[in-house]
Amino acid sequence: MLLIKLLIDVPVLAGIIVIAFATGFLLRSARLKKQKKRIFELEKEMMASHAEILELQKERLELEDKLKGSSNIPVIPITAKEEKKSDKLQDKSAGTK
Repeated sequence: MLLIKLLIDVPVLAGIIVIAFATGFLLRSARLKKQKKRIFELEKEMMASHAEILELQKERLELEDKLKGSSNIPVIPITAKEEKKSDKLQDKSAGTK
């Protein structure tokens, strides 16, 4: 059998573990910082988008109120016309019999 003798000092092993831990911690914290920054940017964009939507709805309501206030044109409902037409048709059919 082939045996490889591997001699590692305990302080060297401890140093390697500490360096690996520190490297992993730094990489992880950098990634979390980048993700938090991206989340903040997206939240800011969403707030701006919602504010724009609310502003547009407010303008639309103001226009609707303005149109309602300035409209003095009488409105004739369509159902009234349909009833008159059906009455006329019934009168004509009653006259032919």
